Amino acid sequence: MSDTCSHTNKIEDFKCIVVSSEALSDKIGWLTVRCRELAERILPGTCVMVFPSASNDPLLGRPFAVADVDVIKGELSVCYMVVGRGTEMMLRMSPGSEVRLRGPFGVPLPSVDGKINIAAGGAGIATFLYFAKKYPEKVADIFLGIPGCGYEKYADRISELIPKVRIFTDDGTCGEGNSMFNVLPKGLGESERIWSCGPPGFLKALKKHYEDEPDKLYFSLDKRMACGYGGCMGCVVETVNGQKRLCADQSLFRADEVTDYGN
Repeated sequence: MSDTCSHTNKIEDFKCIVVSSEALSDKIGWLTVRCRELAERILPGTCVMVFPSASNDPLLGRPFAVADVDVIKGELSVCYMVVGRGTEMMLRMSPGSEVRLRGPFGVPLPSVDGKINIAAGGAGIATFLYFAKKYPEKVADIFLGIPGCGYEKYADRISELIPKVRIFTDDGTCGEGNSMFNVLPKGLGESERIWSCGPPGFLKALKKHYEDEPDKLYFSLDKRMACGYGGCMGCVVETVNGQKRLCADQSLFRADEVTDYGN
């Protein structure tokens, strides 16, 4: 598996029509828009910026990994944490209204020769959903950890997209238990890898869990993309090989490459 993947996406602004905007928990939102030209350009792991207002307030777009694409309908979806005024504005978008998206940004997820296990926490799974949908033969197992009570709609949405997902909840109210660490595979094969995204504490726990196999564990890190072009250096990650920009240099990082686990 290559750590990087070249891409030639042309970054542009697109006028999109809101299909739906909804809260799947008190902290997670899901926005679906229609724009065939943009949907056809999305590759697994790439991102878009959503500009929640027609004015310059807020000035900057909100960057999100594209969680799902329906090329036939010309639709794409983003899953996001509701953490401030911009994302709260996104939740209030009405079906049929117009919204501006910019993209695609970022480095697509790399090509895979073997099998991938996906382990994610909360909205972190969004980074990998389109890959798992598009290349199901490449994915061995998918593990998702969420708080539990109040996240039922979110769990249902992920299960609809990826029926094989195994869900674990902190409070044990649904899913297969309260910790995926009891069942995560170890002793991985030569061509088997773990891809992960989630809160810093979750990634640190994964790194410890796979301390005997650090070369098999890869992180997608959460850093705010301010420009998306690689110019502002806002999404820089410190690695053993120097600084890397999430938007332009690399999509996944080996667990033993980084000590910076994102926001």
